[in-house]
Amino acid sequence: MPPLSPVRLSLAALGLCAALLTGGGPAAPDLAGFTSDGCTMFPDGSYYSCCYVHDVAYWPGGTEVERKHADEELRACVREITGSGFLAGLIYWGVRMGGGPGRDTTYRWGFGWPFPYREEYAPLTPDERKVLAGKTRALCDSLEPDPLTSGYRVDGEHEISAAQRERICAARDGTR
Repeated sequence: MPPLSPVRLSLAALGLCAALLTGGGPAAPDLAGFTSDGCTMFPDGSYYSCCYVHDVAYWPGGTEVERKHADEELRACVREITGSGFLAGLIYWGVRMGGGPGRDTTYRWGFGWPFPYREEYAPLTPDERKVLAGKTRALCDSLEPDPLTSGYRVDGEHEISAAQRERICAARDGTR
């Protein structure tokens, strides 16, 4: 590649200065499309839908408070569906101990971003929220209603309730 002319070099330097002065940094990496592995390292029981909704919360990551809230909702959902506080507690402590950010795993907090992009707790930036809103719309568009159960088919063989779909699609519009 030939060396840059003085004019092009000056323009490139000017552009870099403008980006630095206006706070413009590199764009966020792309958030992967949503995937769920169900109840990570735990049998997918009658409470699969709880794990799916929990995975949606973990997908973009965010603050430590948001993660704790997601884990508490998982525990409450499993308890409601199974009636077992023991099972709900076991799953809750499993995700509390193993699901934090900063680990290169498929089940970490913020697993939708390439590692190590979001290896710490932090609120999503406005750019990340825009990306999340688009990916969430795509996820919601992919959920197929099941007229026999009034639920929504996910992952081909599992189902979430209409209320769970509403929470994902209305509350996760990128505004959190």
